Amino acid sequence: MKISAPKRTKSSTSDDDLHTLGCVAVIEDDPDTRMLVADLIENVGFSVVTFSGAIEFLSSPLAVEPSCILLDVRLQGISGLDLQQCLLQRGSQSLIVFMTGFADVNMSVRAMKAGAFDFLQKPFREQEVLDAVCAADLAFRQRASINRSMAAIDRRFHSLTSREREVLEGVIDGLLNKQIAALLGISEITVKVHRANLMKKMQARTLVDLVKDVSLHLSFQRSESHGNAGDSGFKRTRERIADTRSLMTQVFA
Repeated sequence: MKISAPKRTKSSTSDDDLHTLGCVAVIEDDPDTRMLVADLIENVGFSVVTFSGAIEFLSSPLAVEPSCILLDVRLQGISGLDLQQCLLQRGSQSLIVFMTGFADVNMSVRAMKAGAFDFLQKPFREQEVLDAVCAADLAFRQRASINRSMAAIDRRFHSLTSREREVLEGVIDGLLNKQIAALLGISEITVKVHRANLMKKMQARTLVDLVKDVSLHLSFQRSESHGNAGDSGFKRTRERIADTRSLMTQVFA
């Protein structure tokens, strides 16, 4: 395989996570290919770590999780596909781009079903490598940003008291303060106090913001544990959220 690093200077990057290139791990047992691919990627601004095999990678403590792993399928010892399964079991979020000179349909299907981001057939062009790595890195950073936002919203939701959650459910249902008060057997003034508190805790300036954050919270709950007992009083909101969005669209149009 012939590949050479293009002569490019590193561009300055923003401190913002979505504009800062991540770390790429290159796992390839052929030293020449490993060096050339690593140089190519490093030359456009990525930090790169290289490994000759799966065992070396698994036994090496990394300061940061790679955004992308360029992984040869036919490694000596533990294969690339077996390493992929091991990383999945460990909960790795790194996106894997496989490299191989002996791809077959079954191999490709297995890798993609297990979550591989891309599959490069050797010999590949420089631009193919760069395109795959850049796309994987961007997808990793976008997903990480979304996960951080969802986790922050989840923490805010769990800071609500049980009464505030009950008031929140009424708000999401589109009920007026006096209707929520009658439903909960409390005064309208008390509802207003709880409503103001929950809006502050959820850091929502408007009802639209609140509904969006609750939707993200429910998505986070589904992805983490498909709900839990602590949210039992809020379970019907999942079914009503779409109707509430529709209602709000009409109100705020």
